[in-house]
Amino acid sequence: MHAPDLFQNLKRSALGLSDDEIIKREFGKIVTDETIKSLNEQLSDSTFKSSTRILILVLLAQVRRMSSAELRTLTGLGKGSLENHLNKLESFGYVRMGNAKSIGARGSPMRMVEITSKGHDACRALVKSISSLAL
Repeated sequence: MHAPDLFQNLKRSALGLSDDEIIKREFGKIVTDETIKSLNEQLSDSTFKSSTRILILVLLAQVRRMSSAELRTLTGLGKGSLENHLNKLESFGYVRMGNAKSIGARGSPMRMVEITSKGHDACRALVKSISSLAL
């Protein structure tokens, strides 16, 4: 028997609780935890229904501004798919898109994406909530 198993058995014996009672007690701690409630509220935001949009925000939060070509490389998305996600993020006010004055490899302006203060705050809050979970 491993030490954690032994500890759990001693805990159950000392408290006189069954396995089901221990599980209910532990579940009750999780459900009432404010961190979980906060995380659930954040993930209910339709922006965060997509792991891809979360990834885009995390990437932009690191550097503030990036070209759509760089985002395509880092996310593995095609041009159309990336544009759909960026349009959704822009509609929520999390990113701002525009063309850079510098010229891209094919002689056309580069599409640049910048995270807004609102996007940075939302990303920071989500990462903070996840980081504060006791795993």
